[in-house]
Amino acid sequence: MPSSSNFPVVLTIDDEPAIRDSIRHYLEDYDFNVLEAVDGEQGLLMLEAEHPDLVLVDLRMPEVDGLDVLAWMKIHFPLVPVIVVSGTGVVADVIEALKLGAWDYLLKPIEDLEILRLAINRALERSELQKQAQHHKLKLQQEIENRTEQLEKANQELRLSAYAFNTHDAIV
Repeated sequence: MPSSSNFPVVLTIDDEPAIRDSIRHYLEDYDFNVLEAVDGEQGLLMLEAEHPDLVLVDLRMPEVDGLDVLAWMKIHFPLVPVIVVSGTGVVADVIEALKLGAWDYLLKPIEDLEILRLAINRALERSELQKQAQHHKLKLQQEIENRTEQLEKANQELRLSAYAFNTHDAIV
């Protein structure tokens, strides 16, 4: 579950220690809680255990790569924003990542980490809006179900009342 504090939890999945350190130090300065996974396999385990608010993932890692992580998240955590931070600028990789649910795609090395922070904030804001919309949708669905149930009950009472009235008229 996300941190009990008000600070967003960001999971960085990258096999390059220098990249993870750089991102962690920068984001912690802005009050993000940063978790780190050294590869996709560890990242998937941390996703299940920690439920971060956002994931930063590299595409090219041994064994379980970023595309595998995206495919898994699309099924298991579709509402968690994922930003790809990758050294590969191959258009086919970008397209595949976006098809698999990436919310943004940044090329490494990121010269100005402010760009990363802005992308994270934008994704978190969008995620919060989606959660609020989902909450309102569920509330509306419940209200519709309640109203439908009330109308069905009222219609049944009217039918019974009409039947009783017609039966009374037939006796008289």
